[in-house]
Amino acid sequence: MKRSRVDLLATAGSSCWSSIPGDLLEQISGHLSTDADLLHIHQACAHWRASTSPPASCRPWIRAVRTGWSRPLAPGDTDYSFWLPRRQHQRQVETRAPPAGVPYCLGASRGWLAMGDRRRVPWDPASGARPLTRLVLWDPASGAEVQLPCLRDATHVFLSGDPLASPHSWMAVASQRVADIAIKPFFWRPGGAAAWSPLGERNTAAFISVAFHGGRAYCVDAYRVVYVYDLGTAARPPALVGARNAGAMVDEIWKCHRFSYRPNGAHLVTGRAGGELLLVAWRRGPGIRWAEPAVSSCCSPLCSFFAVVFKLDWTRDEPELGERVTDLGEHALFLGHGECLALSSKEFPGIKRNHVYCVAPEWNVSSKHDRTLPDWAFVFDLGSGTSQEIPYPRELRDDGTNWRPFSWFCLRTPFMKQQQ
Repeated sequence: MKRSRVDLLATAGSSCWSSIPGDLLEQISGHLSTDADLLHIHQACAHWRASTSPPASCRPWIRAVRTGWSRPLAPGDTDYSFWLPRRQHQRQVETRAPPAGVPYCLGASRGWLAMGDRRRVPWDPASGARPLTRLVLWDPASGAEVQLPCLRDATHVFLSGDPLASPHSWMAVASQRVADIAIKPFFWRPGGAAAWSPLGERNTAAFISVAFHGGRAYCVDAYRVVYVYDLGTAARPPALVGARNAGAMVDEIWKCHRFSYRPNGAHLVTGRAGGELLLVAWRRGPGIRWAEPAVSSCCSPLCSFFAVVFKLDWTRDEPELGERVTDLGEHALFLGHGECLALSSKEFPGIKRNHVYCVAPEWNVSSKHDRTLPDWAFVFDLGSGTSQEIPYPRELRDDGTNWRPFSWFCLRTPFMKQQQ
């Protein structure tokens, strides 16, 4: 069936764009999907500005979580918060309250929050803590909810697609804590089994990032091991078809006679133009205050870099690093403990092209080991190799909240004031 078209000029009754009815402009702006488009339509002229609203807060946001030494939760408090990634005067983003009965956040993926009725706590089988009994995907902008089967002791949830945009072709991967740092991975598909099914047959360390690409799930654990699961076969559970240490792969390419480049962390990102899978390896280079001294005679220029980006290929039945990526074009990468993002600066005007925005718990450990959080995040310029710190918000240092920056979160649609 052919979609009907709206003749804007005929609707306005004039050739002047400024005479388009305000209610029609408001309707059009409600269908725009990028922050940049909303800002452009709002800035076109005085009439358009009066008839439309800019985003309340440009995306993406930093998702922070409470720590083990945060003050106790008061009635109505959440165990997560959202913040704009500014270098100065960081601002908290207020969203609507979570659904009744599931106030605790267990992950963020594809613009959805995984909410449960039990807070994620340190693993202790003898604690007698009440198990998780509800697990819900929730969009804090629209309020939409998608029910998931419950998974006891779930810690993180990753989505391969948007449950509303592709209701029959997405899947979820979740981690179930089975020891202090060990997890057992599970997966679930809508229309399939009623309960979660094991993903592979072995336990791993906690997953730091998960990416879905080419019919496979690529998972990086806390020890920087990349596990690859084949999702395109009828095998139950999906077979583990490859596992390699990301640090070892980087070392094989960039040798240095003074010291190993072995990274402190590794993350996977998909979604950039071209659809390739990227592996981002980072280390604490000379630009960071607690870094090792610079090595001027090092044979590899990468030894002074904070982050390097490679294409990750699947060859000879194992993951291998492809060519190094030195220019992301109009895109920027966002790394954290959870889903990592590749976003276009043309669609998200609050970000810088060819930059890597970094936030993760392991970067925010005080050199004095005194539970202070000296930094909030880092912004790394992939072109110049320089980095800037986003300091920990001043107003949070002494209020007892102890928010820890944990991951990035990008809503499915622009965030408007009426959605707060």
